[in-house]
Amino acid sequence: MHIKSNIWFENDNNGFFGKGRIELLEQIDRNGSISAAAKAMKMSYKAAWDAVNEMNNLSETAIVQREAGGKGGGGTVLTEKGRSTIALYKELEAMQQHFWASIEGVSSDATRLEQFAKRMTLRTSARNQLLGRVNAVKSNSLEADVTLQLSGGEQVQVFITRRSLEEMQISTGSELFVILKSSWIRLCREGDAKGVNQLPCHLDTVAIDGESVEVSASLLGGNTLTITIKIEEFKALGLKEGDSALACFEPTNALLAI
Repeated sequence: MHIKSNIWFENDNNGFFGKGRIELLEQIDRNGSISAAAKAMKMSYKAAWDAVNEMNNLSETAIVQREAGGKGGGGTVLTEKGRSTIALYKELEAMQQHFWASIEGVSSDATRLEQFAKRMTLRTSARNQLLGRVNAVKSNSLEADVTLQLSGGEQVQVFITRRSLEEMQISTGSELFVILKSSWIRLCREGDAKGVNQLPCHLDTVAIDGESVEVSASLLGGNTLTITIKIEEFKALGLKEGDSALACFEPTNALLAI
């Protein structure tokens, strides 16, 4: 069984663009005129012009524009918005195809399909989910050492099993979420850092609740970490709101998710 579908965008409940209109834009870009694009797609000039006109009207900026004069007597060209629209559609189409390919293997089995859907909609109680890109992977027969770069340029090292590495198809360039429970992270001062992973952070808020302290700390790239530590430990550090510190955690105290 093969699963297929098309992507269609709407703007204010009006049809904006889909596969056919993207192909029309590509033909306009290739041929330099609406009439030539319509002929290549075996559609009327009026239908092609109406589609272009509607896309232009629904877009914040023009997708297609006419160029007058010149050696060839002028023509029709795509704007940067038009080219970015094509690129966006192609990227989403590739993501969609990857999703359908991953689901085809379980589509004929209702139980396995239900399990797959649950994995795809997995939610976690962990407060911290940081998106990173893999820039190094080392592995042996049992374990894997994955290094990721966060949006602020920070490097994060995570240890997982070799089986997880293969099942998640992790390789250099993969985008993954680093998941951290708030209690897995320690606060450290510069020069007194503990743990392989040491992320510079700014303490935005500090809230004391009984014997625990919950700290909201912002990272270099704008991500926010929630850190829960014991009140004695926090007092011993001598930190307060507005201070700079390091968020430290071991490579084994982190999870990776797609």
